[in-house]
Amino acid sequence: MAKILLKNYLWLLDKLSKRSMTFAELSESYEKSSLYETGRPLQVRTLYNWREKIDDLFGIQIIYENESYTLKNQNRINYNSPQRWLIQAIAVNDIGLRSQKLRSRILLEDIPSGEDFITDIIDAMENGNVIKLIYRRFNDYCDNTPLYAEPYCLKINNRRWYALCNVISNKTKEQRRESKECNNLKIYALDRIQSLEQTSMKFVYPQNFNPEDFFADYFGVCIGYDTALQYVEIRVDGEQREYLKSLPLHHSQKEIYRFKDYSIFQFQLHPTIDFIRAILSLGADAEVLKPLALRDVIAQEISIMNDFYNDDNVNKN
Repeated sequence: MAKILLKNYLWLLDKLSKRSMTFAELSESYEKSSLYETGRPLQVRTLYNWREKIDDLFGIQIIYENESYTLKNQNRINYNSPQRWLIQAIAVNDIGLRSQKLRSRILLEDIPSGEDFITDIIDAMENGNVIKLIYRRFNDYCDNTPLYAEPYCLKINNRRWYALCNVISNKTKEQRRESKECNNLKIYALDRIQSLEQTSMKFVYPQNFNPEDFFADYFGVCIGYDTALQYVEIRVDGEQREYLKSLPLHHSQKEIYRFKDYSIFQFQLHPTIDFIRAILSLGADAEVLKPLALRDVIAQEISIMNDFYNDDNVNKN
């Protein structure tokens, strides 16, 4: 799938997420967009193909009735969905490209690297092809061992793209079936992929697997299988609690107590390192109350940082 095709799909979703539109309205809007190529107006057949692809990729149906195109299940594009994020990014980018005056006045958060492999992975997911990649963690500078994996989904977190894959090593389809090797799910940051290519090996995406459900009980992309699902209670003081209410840390977040100067928020998740770092980023405005084990971990991290800043051996000149 070419990058321009994905942009076309997201452009169409952005337009129809606002209201229903006739073909004439869509055609006129398309010719004003940065995607338009002179002399190649939007065709009904092209629009039909985009609708089919959007249904396949995002599970969002676009129906034609009363001479207008309408999103049938618009609730799939919720506030926190990756679809919404992508649509907004394309819409803002389109405005910037069409208007030189606005380009310098619309500031987007940069994602430094990793985008080179996004369309390749989407292609592999769409075609059901196993990918071969060379991946180097930050502490494995000399490891060039290729990995073979089934790409399940893409996720963005803290300005980095990640791929969730079922790692199958280099076994053939028949060998994997005999060994019943499965559910070896790993997260790979795209900015640490050295090379990636599709192989001729095929895989079948499990029908009972849902990426949103998989990540639902985690924060970020760290999937610590050794960290139990549990309730976490955090006291948040002052104005910081309003920020937390307007932009929740996690979908399970609930304000269970509210007092004059502070609130207590409850979460149900696996408190992995990503969640711990998020709590620490709140600084002195947040205090973990439960569970005690997590409170101790946070206290230990704070103690270590305190030692750093009170080290008399540091050159203060």
